[in-house]
Amino acid sequence: MSNSKKSSDKAVQIISSPITQILGSTHALPGESQEAYQQGLVATIQELAASTPLQIYLAEKIYECLWWMRRYEKQKRATLIHSMAGILETDKYAGGITDLQAWVMDALYANRIDDEFYELLGEHNLTMETLTQKAMASSRSVFENLDQMIALNAKTLAGFQASYEVVVNRKVNAERMRLQNALMQRDLGAIENEPTTTEPPNGRKDKRPKASGE
Repeated sequence: MSNSKKSSDKAVQIISSPITQILGSTHALPGESQEAYQQGLVATIQELAASTPLQIYLAEKIYECLWWMRRYEKQKRATLIHSMAGILETDKYAGGITDLQAWVMDALYANRIDDEFYELLGEHNLTMETLTQKAMASSRSVFENLDQMIALNAKTLAGFQASYEVVVNRKVNAERMRLQNALMQRDLGAIENEPTTTEPPNGRKDKRPKASGE
């Protein structure tokens, strides 16, 4: 079996915890990379050194929060680009996304700001800075809602992180108690096995005959 095949099988085994199989795991949304999602999930599990089913489940929830926060950040960028394309559209009565808007959005997504794009900006007496400012101003309410969702996921993330630390510390404390109990049992066994008779100094017994009065 090749190394890539072994790594793939290991990744599938890691992300398929018993609890996740019962409750159902969260996958990438349509248009997102399932491979990227799984790679990030495996990296998170490995970074947290999760091994038990509960630890793996909490690691999955931690990564899910991070993935959603990334989704919202990408949505903010998409909202801004859509607004910028709308500002540069000359036909304000056109329905849907026009060819010009589609061209502008493709250029902005690819960060392809060429001479033709600057010419379009000049027709509207705009620069990239002023276009961005106008687009951000018109998208403020959407940004505020997305920021609230990001903050909510950050709070949820902190809760899962705290739960994970409790689970890990509980396991460490249990192992510490087990070792302490083993040491205590060893010490008690040593005490029980100690001889009860005492000998004179230098280990010599008194062999002198006892007097008649003794």
